[in-house]
Amino acid sequence: MNISILTPDTGRKLMSMKRLPDVKRGILNTRRYILTTVMLLIFSTMYAQQFSVQSFRQLPNDISAYIQPVKDLNDEACALIKIVGSRDFAFSTPLGIVKRKNDIGETWIYVPRGTTQITIKHPQWGVLRDYRFPSPLESRLTYELVLSAPSVSIPRRRIPPMENTAVSDPHTYELTIQQLPVPEWRRPRRPKEKAAWLIMPSMGLHRQEAAGGIRLAWMRRHGIYMHALSDFRTTPSTYGQECDKNGLLPGSALPPYYSGKSEKSYYALTAGGIHRIVGNFCLYEGIGYGARTVVWQTDEGTYLRNSDYSSQGLTAEAGAMLRLRRFAFSVGAITTGGKYWMMNLGLGIRL
Repeated sequence: MNISILTPDTGRKLMSMKRLPDVKRGILNTRRYILTTVMLLIFSTMYAQQFSVQSFRQLPNDISAYIQPVKDLNDEACALIKIVGSRDFAFSTPLGIVKRKNDIGETWIYVPRGTTQITIKHPQWGVLRDYRFPSPLESRLTYELVLSAPSVSIPRRRIPPMENTAVSDPHTYELTIQQLPVPEWRRPRRPKEKAAWLIMPSMGLHRQEAAGGIRLAWMRRHGIYMHALSDFRTTPSTYGQECDKNGLLPGSALPPYYSGKSEKSYYALTAGGIHRIVGNFCLYEGIGYGARTVVWQTDEGTYLRNSDYSSQGLTAEAGAMLRLRRFAFSVGAITTGGKYWMMNLGLGIRL
């Protein structure tokens, strides 16, 4: 007959022996969790493929945008971006895409002048949003944007070795003129803009007086114009007699009696140059001859020319013009002798 007596030490040993499998099971579960996490990270890294912009630069020798310009809704020539990459890419800009052309090995997109950023999308590789250019794009200039595709492992086909790989005699290669670098002085010049005629009716304003006229211009980037302005009124002959703003005749201390009636007339003829500064914004300036005449009637029915309110001689004008498609708007100022000033407004059409 065996009698076992349990002591405190013996109990603790039995409890520790029962806990050993649970500890081992917990360690195995922890290892499984760690291994699963590592595998997920590895696979997510392998399949998280993204594209990027490898380079962006201006092509100073490329005149594609000069020879074949594409114009936007404002009748202004666009900038051309030649994108080297897959044709599956889609593009958008804040100012829009005017035209897209799929060429061999690259995609041409025409964007409005002043474009500063572009968004690139791909059905498999995701979106590259708001890529910003180093500077705003200019009209009639060509740029190149190279996209780098994600690295994808492609199985290579084994190519059998060639039987005879020895070079028997060296070959000489000749470069054509098109392949040689072109010096700057031989590069093609910027093509001239197409000449256009401009007919613009105008209006001159001075306080409560108004005059109408017409401006005829011929221009490319720079041009010339003629401008005629008149209020279509005449004044009676004064036979050389004048008075000042107080009604006094030269050498007289007392003024004659006036009836209170006065007559006014104005005309000006100027010519000058007109220049396109940037986009459709233009400036013009010109000189010519003009005369503004004010006469007062006396009680005797004769007329005296008021020398202080009249002016004649050199006439100068300057202003700005904005072209929108076939229409043009102008605002400027014209002066005769530096004494008489008028604000000049115009609305015309390009032929």
